[in-house]
Amino acid sequence: MLTSDLARFKIENQRIIPLFATDSDIDVAKEVIDMFKIGAKVGDILEDLKYLSKIYDYKLVKGLGKIYLRYCIVESATKIDYIELRRQLFSRGPVLEENDKERVLKEVGDLFHVDPIKAMYEDLDVEKKIVELPKFSPEDLLKIYNLSLLQTIIFNAYKVTVSVSDGWKEIARRIKMLGLMYLAYENPLRIEIFGPLSLVKMTEKYGRNLAALVPFLVSKNKWTIIADIVLGKNKRRTYRLELSSGYSKLFKYINDEEMEKRFDSSIEEKFYEEFRRVIRDWNIVREPEPIVIEKRLYFPDFVLSKGNIKVYVEIMGFWTKEYVNSKIEKLRNFKYPILVLLNEELSYENYIPDTLNVIKFKKKIDIGKLYSALRGFQANVNEDIDLSDVNDDIILIKELSAKYNVNEKIVRSKLMQRPDYIVLKNYAIKKTFIEELKKEDFSNTQLSSLVNKYGNYIVDIIDYLGYKIVWKNISDAIVEKIKEV
Repeated sequence: MLTSDLARFKIENQRIIPLFATDSDIDVAKEVIDMFKIGAKVGDILEDLKYLSKIYDYKLVKGLGKIYLRYCIVESATKIDYIELRRQLFSRGPVLEENDKERVLKEVGDLFHVDPIKAMYEDLDVEKKIVELPKFSPEDLLKIYNLSLLQTIIFNAYKVTVSVSDGWKEIARRIKMLGLMYLAYENPLRIEIFGPLSLVKMTEKYGRNLAALVPFLVSKNKWTIIADIVLGKNKRRTYRLELSSGYSKLFKYINDEEMEKRFDSSIEEKFYEEFRRVIRDWNIVREPEPIVIEKRLYFPDFVLSKGNIKVYVEIMGFWTKEYVNSKIEKLRNFKYPILVLLNEELSYENYIPDTLNVIKFKKKIDIGKLYSALRGFQANVNEDIDLSDVNDDIILIKELSAKYNVNEKIVRSKLMQRPDYIVLKNYAIKKTFIEELKKEDFSNTQLSSLVNKYGNYIVDIIDYLGYKIVWKNISDAIVEKIKEV
């Protein structure tokens, strides 16, 4: 990205039109590249670029030079601790006599094996020397410049709406990793991203994160960007920027290694690993398929599941009171519970959401708090299980408890509300089935033969029907009638 003073654009009919470099600027790019030589000091190159900027467009020359330098490898002339060198020099002063000065310089020179005067500020950028040049052609440099120019203009956006033909899931992932605030819609499929100028604090950090998304967007086959750009200091006005994949040939996307490192060390990545390590009784899936809620797309970060329970998790980076409340309100009627995790360090105001479905965090997510919330969701879901579809003659309560992942007491309570069932010790038996068994006479029958004929449930039923079990030996018993039911 360039500094704002180097942004080149024009205004026509309330629209902002970037002045991208074209093939006609190839000669400028060649001359800029020729200024850079291995072994040359950065400060000297910058001075030479000043002369070149008097011949060509000042902003273009300086922008090209800035970008090319960014990809150069520069080093200080010597490998020493420059801060310690300056500390040693200044701690021996002030010196007013020439003899004292020479003595101090010799002492420090002997300590670091350099000329202290020459080496004192060699760690400053302008004093560093070029040791390796990027392998860019002039055409490449112009395309990278154009991408930086677009990033610089979008840095001043109030709102950015993007649309791509494919790779939605990956784009949503990058938006989330960058902590950007967004809304997604279907028909047509588009993502509306809040721009830095919609905020009141940390606009530079947010703006840089938004700019970091731009190269990835324009690398897609088909894309559109519509942005409302705010210009002016005292009297601000909003202008519309509209670009599409027809401009793709003007840009060159270079894989950003720093960006990929941020993915690998992101809060989401750390949360995923810790969750799998600490919470063993829940399953976790990263980046499940997007969900449509009231004509808006929702891209969850994770879905957590246990039995028939599902809890979706969204981790928010930058956020405001209005943004959080708006998102929670839209998700309120969703079929499954949603847990929102807010990065407190990226908050714009001292606001605590009044919903139990929100957990704030700093640096890392508190897995303990999250697990407590999951147990709360589990309790609520347990209370609401629906057993109206259960219609078997014989129900083993333990099996039904495992199927729905709920406590046996809750299953028993739900079945006791069914007028067509009788709940016994281990089983719930349909009344019509028990009426049929009443017609049988089990008196003086071996228990083992009854179990073989009917199954284990018969033990609960013979007790209910007024029989008792009389054990004859350690392995078998006789069933005797003691009362009528």
